[in-house]
Amino acid sequence: MYESTVNIEKHNQHLLGYVKSRIVPYLAEIDGISTELEDNFREYFTLACSDTYRFQIQRCLSGAVVDALSLGYKNVYFRNLLNIYGNNFYQNVLVNTVCIFDNEYDKQIVSKVLDADQILCLDGYYNFRMSAIKKKWQEISKLVCENDFILSDNELIVEFLQYLLESLPSKEKEVSVSFDNDDFVIYGQNNEVLNKINSLAKTSTPEEEAVLNVFCIKPSKVTVYYKTKPHNDFCTLMDKLFYTKYVKVN
Repeated sequence: MYESTVNIEKHNQHLLGYVKSRIVPYLAEIDGISTELEDNFREYFTLACSDTYRFQIQRCLSGAVVDALSLGYKNVYFRNLLNIYGNNFYQNVLVNTVCIFDNEYDKQIVSKVLDADQILCLDGYYNFRMSAIKKKWQEISKLVCENDFILSDNELIVEFLQYLLESLPSKEKEVSVSFDNDDFVIYGQNNEVLNKINSLAKTSTPEEEAVLNVFCIKPSKVTVYYKTKPHNDFCTLMDKLFYTKYVKVN
């Protein structure tokens, strides 16, 4: 029997929630089991499965934990540094975009320090074993802090996002975004459902997540389908970054 435990401090429990959302469906497929515990300060998630699936579940667990550490804690790091905790749409999109921008490199670095055979204390990794990647984040944050006037001006945020967008390759010529029931689905140019990127921000709206996903794809054209039209900030930002068409559906 293979067993593993993941734990985290309560104020960042959303990152453990993300790990569980990745692991629990896979455990169901392999007849694995899981349990959850908590005390006043921490939450714990323990999983177990047959040794037959040890390699597969470790790979799934490692991938989810690396995401939580490299992207989730990066989001925490930048928001704490810039004191961004509110519902300012432009600021949230900016932080989420900066965090995702070089995430593949971040994941490679974090993967090297991760040991899935040990108890996975997420905040322990963040505080004590990620000094190399946090040094890189510190350099980026210094640049942002030196230009923090950008954060108070939506037009400057748009200009910065446009600058970042120019450096990205285009993955699809056209995409469609369909909003429904406080969520969204994103379709490629051949109407196939595309995998969504999760910012792993502690709180995030479907509109903020949708902008991030479209940004990373960099299409030439975007069609937004909705029953209730997304709020003005979303529409304004999308119009400034992409050629966007809006279609109301019944």
